[in-house]
Amino acid sequence: MSTLGGDPPLVGTQAGPSAPEPEAAPQLGLPKPSSPTTAPALARLNEMVVAALGTAQRDWVRGLQLRHAEPMGDGSLASRVSERLDHVENRRQLNIEAILQRALRILADEVEDGAPDLDWAASFFAHAADTAEPEFSRIWARLLVQEVRRPGAVPRSVLNRLPGVPKSGLALFRRFAAFAVNNFVIRLEQSFFDRKDLTSDDILLLEEYGLIRTNRDLNRVFQSQREDRFSTNLLYADKALRITHDQPDKQLVLACYRLTEFGTALCRALFDEGEVRSDTDYIIEVVRLLQRQGFHTAQANILERSDEQVVSRHTPFCEIVALGR
Repeated sequence: MSTLGGDPPLVGTQAGPSAPEPEAAPQLGLPKPSSPTTAPALARLNEMVVAALGTAQRDWVRGLQLRHAEPMGDGSLASRVSERLDHVENRRQLNIEAILQRALRILADEVEDGAPDLDWAASFFAHAADTAEPEFSRIWARLLVQEVRRPGAVPRSVLNRLPGVPKSGLALFRRFAAFAVNNFVIRLEQSFFDRKDLTSDDILLLEEYGLIRTNRDLNRVFQSQREDRFSTNLLYADKALRITHDQPDKQLVLACYRLTEFGTALCRALFDEGEVRSDTDYIIEVVRLLQRQGFHTAQANILERSDEQVVSRHTPFCEIVALGR
């Protein structure tokens, strides 16, 4: 078994004047619109209401639109409450079951020592139950499997933050995670990331989602894992990069973007789902950066990992040299 890796992870309308009207008794629910709603907007509103609250609430909204809603007495209100709650909980139950079905298919046989955190489990299902989007459902399932395998593997903060990431944000982070070495991304020239459809504004948006930190002074420092010469290993997706230097006391210092606790967990889930693969262009640029500092780089394919920091099987290392620039 070869032990590889560096340090462990780090949403108006205006009404004109009107004659005063007798004060009406207060009613619950949405106010009647002052003007007709356009058909496309009504259709979209109906779709959202049905999906989130059920058909009973949709019919009530239609009554308001047509200005002949049934009187909203206590019985009618209670009926809508009951039907809405049934709809919401049925939808949440279906979402939970989809996640569990996926988790059962990818669950590993072995587990590490430790007692499961039952409060974590309650929080997990409370957050995950509102997820119907398949892309996110797969991630929730993967996070559950990780926590089952090793209690404490998925911080509670991940459960709180993941519902706040939109689908477009997930796609953006997936592109960024293609360059993650454990819990950081080596900071290359912005022109490189521009070519990879990651603008500086995109990277700042990932910071707003709580996935990365972009401070200019962030660095990762690596000490040698050998005494006779400098040698350390970077685990990048399905590649292992061995970095060496003739001077034993040499340090490897890499400017970087740091993944947060949330970003690290999401990146790991994407990797386990097979959605993150190594980028050859990135490796070449990293090799150029290292060559300018006098380091040598060799690469091996990772065949099997024991965990995030330990590779149990890999191909032989072969040296990489970047030409030009």
